[in-house]
Amino acid sequence: MEDIKQVPSFLMKLYEILESEQAAICWNKEGTTFQIQDSVQLTDEILPQYFKHRNFQSFLRQLNMYGFKKLKNNQGKNEFQHSLFRKGVKNNLVKIKRRNQEDIKQSLETLTKEFQSESYLNEHDKMRKQLVQIQSDQQRILDEIRFQMDRNQKLFKETQDITDKINQIKNYSLTKLNKLILIIQKLPQDAQISKMAILKDKILRKLETIETESYQAKDISFDKQESNSYYEPNLTGVRSPAGYSPKTK
Repeated sequence: MEDIKQVPSFLMKLYEILESEQAAICWNKEGTTFQIQDSVQLTDEILPQYFKHRNFQSFLRQLNMYGFKKLKNNQGKNEFQHSLFRKGVKNNLVKIKRRNQEDIKQSLETLTKEFQSESYLNEHDKMRKQLVQIQSDQQRILDEIRFQMDRNQKLFKETQDITDKINQIKNYSLTKLNKLILIIQKLPQDAQISKMAILKDKILRKLETIETESYQAKDISFDKQESNSYYEPNLTGVRSPAGYSPKTK
């Protein structure tokens, strides 16, 4: 019990952290080393709780001061080892001594260089991933622009086709109306003229309605066969005056 009291505070707190239920820093499977899994969580949450500061470099200096060695980890994690620092062997902590200043300085310089190199590599990898993401976003935007351009061209062509069809219908209707007007003008001056005048007004109103509805339509489709064939208007119920046979041009 007396030996435990002689253990440096840093080593005791480090051991308590590793024995606690948190995932930022933990033992390896064998309990012979410990790994820093999340340096951000360690700095923001664990260090303030146990050491009253958020200085990660200070934490590294303390490890170096007591002779912990940084190992190469295949998973890219920071891993540290000391021959006397083992899981479940707390009594060994009293045997761990501080190193002399010269050894500490040299080891700290080496450790700092390693972390700077890792930091550079991590930053480079982060920037590379961001660049790949930007390139992917640019390609996606270009594909979307091409799609919209193709779609606009198709819509423009469809609109032009619809406009042409409407003009054809309008011209055809006007041509038939002119023929009807010629027929009416050649009728004898009798009671039938009033009927034809009424018919003319109805036809004009009908043509105006057709033209208005055609321009207000949002989606018009024409069958090719129907678009090339036109039919005479149905004048069912209208009779020509007796003895009159209309001539057509």
